[in-house]
Amino acid sequence: MVKVRIPRNEDQLLGLLGKINERHEYNKKKSLLNGAVDMDRLVEKSKKIRKIKDLKPEPSTKKQSFDRSKNNDLKFISSEIRSIRNLLLAVYPDEPKVIKEWGFEINE
Repeated sequence: MVKVRIPRNEDQLLGLLGKINERHEYNKKKSLLNGAVDMDRLVEKSKKIRKIKDLKPEPSTKKQSFDRSKNNDLKFISSEIRSIRNLLLAVYPDEPKVIKEWGFEINE
């Protein structure tokens, strides 16, 4: 069975989400993710995280609120990416090439 790594680093996780979304958009109506994952919501959360990162708010309770919100969004994105990985592994259990096409790294 193929082992697929999910990044823990924020930039790598958002990068993987970008690759997944590219593949999803490329496949359009034939995408496996239609009905399984709300990609629009994931992309919005990704944009929100990048916006927060670019703002670099001053140290305050506002920053703590931003950090909490960002961490919750990252946990949500990570969870959804795991679900996408699991779906791809269920549909393509012995086809690592297809899983790589979605942007995932395979541990051989």
